[in-house]
Amino acid sequence: MDTDNNKLRLRAAEARFGYQVAARLTDDTEHLPDEVVQRLKGIRHMVVDRQRTRRQALARPPVLSHGQTATLGGPGDSSSWRLRLGLLLAIPTLLFGLYALQHYQQERFVRKIADIDTALLLDNLPPQAYVDPGFTSYLRQGD
Repeated sequence: MDTDNNKLRLRAAEARFGYQVAARLTDDTEHLPDEVVQRLKGIRHMVVDRQRTRRQALARPPVLSHGQTATLGGPGDSSSWRLRLGLLLAIPTLLFGLYALQHYQQERFVRKIADIDTALLLDNLPPQAYVDPGFTSYLRQGD
């Protein structure tokens, strides 16, 4: 933000200097020969025309060329249907990916629980082993 303020101050100082030079030249034209006055007038017209064409060029959108074709475009150009289509397709793709990931994680969790249940049902353990706190910590370490 500080650099923006510095740029604005610099532009304002340049504009003030330009106005001061223009005022000084206008004041001193009475003492100059007609030839010099005409040259200064021509230079002023040239500078004004150059500034006008520069402003018009900045107002027009740039022409972007892609191979054999040329299209109008710019940073704020909203006519790009490909960009809109890409953004429109990105959202459902993202949602589908999140759903698939959640489904995969849930299936993995169910399989892990089913493996533990199968191992417990097939094992020959006394009922007291299931109540033992060490047994549950043993099952957790098996992950």
